[in-house]
Amino acid sequence: MKAALFDLDDTLYPEMEFVKSGFKVVSEYMANVFSLDSGILFNRMMEILNSTGRGKVFDNILGETGQFSNENVLTLLYLYRDHSPDITLYDDVVPVITKLKDSGIKTAVITDGMASVQQNKIKALGLESLVDVVIYTDILGREYWKPSHVPFQTAFNLLGQKAPYAAVYVGDNPAKDFTGAEALGIEGVHIIRDEKAASTPVNFPGRRVIIRTLTEYFSRIEARYEQYNHRRQKHRG
Repeated sequence: MKAALFDLDDTLYPEMEFVKSGFKVVSEYMANVFSLDSGILFNRMMEILNSTGRGKVFDNILGETGQFSNENVLTLLYLYRDHSPDITLYDDVVPVITKLKDSGIKTAVITDGMASVQQNKIKALGLESLVDVVIYTDILGREYWKPSHVPFQTAFNLLGQKAPYAAVYVGDNPAKDFTGAEALGIEGVHIIRDEKAASTPVNFPGRRVIIRTLTEYFSRIEARYEQYNHRRQKHRG
């Protein structure tokens, strides 16, 4: 393996942590400005999220509190997108990536979404110092978000790799994560970390690998290398 590439949201950290962190900032702002209870506001935003999705959470909470205006919606969006999030990496991320780097394997994160928002996440998680390259697809242009192959080729260019061979890409969303990577010959590794994981069989079908943790996959890769090196040494002996 020459390189290991990773998606960000729900692959290296739970994205719901970011949502809750943003809702907390928004609820505290609304509590201060409109003399409301931040805890009640936060819980209500979570209820709206669970029932209708993200699209209109701020519209709805402002409407319910009698504070709706386009300006107030934009203010809440700004606070949500610009805040420094309180988020943490999954427990297996630092040990696995550190071991990969110690083995001479290049590492990169490729992430969609508004660049400034994703940059705040990367900074909060300390990933800039952990991986070799971070690709914000939004900087390339909206048309180059995944499933485009362009951000993957860009990552390999910046990693100093002539071609994206002998590499893996770990992501959680089969709808968009793997098409661009696999078009370049990168092995797709589908990680399923949520409550569905308990009932999802772990298998290695063809080019698409399904795992529950990073350790589960990269330990197997490490074992393969150890077996290969052992056979080489035995043959030489």
